[in-house]
Amino acid sequence: MKKLLIIIISLLIFSCSNTSLYKVTITQGTVFTQDDLDKLEIGMTKDQVNFVMGQPSFENFFEKNVWNYIYKITTGDEVDVEKKVKLIFDNQNLLSEVVVIKI
Repeated sequence: MKKLLIIIISLLIFSCSNTSLYKVTITQGTVFTQDDLDKLEIGMTKDQVNFVMGQPSFENFFEKNVWNYIYKITTGDEVDVEKKVKLIFDNQNLLSEVVVIKI
């Protein structure tokens, strides 16, 4: 009886310790595609850019005219997709530069 109980407990502990069966996919940041980037045109207002790209992932506190978009998909510890784009506006709040950061 003791042996059976030890075997059952051992199997239960072993089955709970194997966590590599399922890995969760996590999406972080503002999702954008190449089509979204193709729609951007120099001279667009911040409202127009916001309509195309959505809200920026974060706005640089020190540079008010720079919007940063970061998009990352991970499955477990593995990074599947990572994209970064920096949009720079001039003093009139018009889009002046699109910088795609290669990763």
